[in-house]
Amino acid sequence: MIIDVSVHNGVIDWEKVKPYIEGAIIRCGYGSDKTNQDDKQWKRNADECTRLGIPFGPYLYSYAGSEEMAQSEAQHVLRLIQGYELALPIFFDAEESNLAKVSAANFAAFAAVIKAAGHRCGLYTGEYFFNAHMKETAPDWLWIAKYGTNTGVPGSQPKIGRSFDLWQYTSQGSVSGVTSSGLDCSQVINAEIFTERKQTDAKSNKEIAKEVLAGKWGNGDDRKARLTAAGYNYKAIQDIVNKLCTNKKSNEEIAKEVLAGKWGNGRDRVNRLKASRYDPEAVQDIVNKLCG
Repeated sequence: MIIDVSVHNGVIDWEKVKPYIEGAIIRCGYGSDKTNQDDKQWKRNADECTRLGIPFGPYLYSYAGSEEMAQSEAQHVLRLIQGYELALPIFFDAEESNLAKVSAANFAAFAAVIKAAGHRCGLYTGEYFFNAHMKETAPDWLWIAKYGTNTGVPGSQPKIGRSFDLWQYTSQGSVSGVTSSGLDCSQVINAEIFTERKQTDAKSNKEIAKEVLAGKWGNGDDRKARLTAAGYNYKAIQDIVNKLCTNKKSNEEIAKEVLAGKWGNGRDRVNRLKASRYDPEAVQDIVNKLCG
């Protein structure tokens, strides 16, 4: 489950929230690029998610009446995300009924600025709003709201004639640590949504898998948390790691590589051997015998 939050949710205890969620989409602001339209809880929420390794991304509630205003809204987001590593996409929130006729063009203008800065861009809107006004848009990620009975439990999925990545199924959810009533909750439809990174900086999954094998991303739950927080798909990378490990060398071969200096020393060697699924003690025993 992903929650989306804003100043209206008050001061959130993210340590209590973390065990219950997969990630968070945080309102960074609303409207044009003006500091008085920044969400007052954006920085604290983003800082806490960063500190705790909770995958997050921003959304901006649009009031754009023109493409020029939509471009300013994009700059609003880019100003506020400076210094943060996003794991979830940047979303344009289109809901205002009086702006319905210009929403599709405004989203395109917003997305062009976001993409020029090296990010992918998502669209959030409701099932009816999308079908009536935004079917011709081409978002990289699509997040659709459909509440049904709005009981806090998912019902029937949205019907929009195309695939989507997130489904906001209630505005009446609750999670420990969020004291305000009525929490927006979304179901992850496409796990690839946890891959937002600045495109010019992103490494391939295979490159990251090799770094995992070199011991650079830790082990177990720590590895999973670090990879997810950095915007990588943990499962996809672990699958590559597993494939790379299927043709493992024997402990005798690895011991000879240790003696040749290929595995480092001390704790670094132990970590690298463990990450590559070798038994450091067994390898060390062979090294000792070879040196005997």
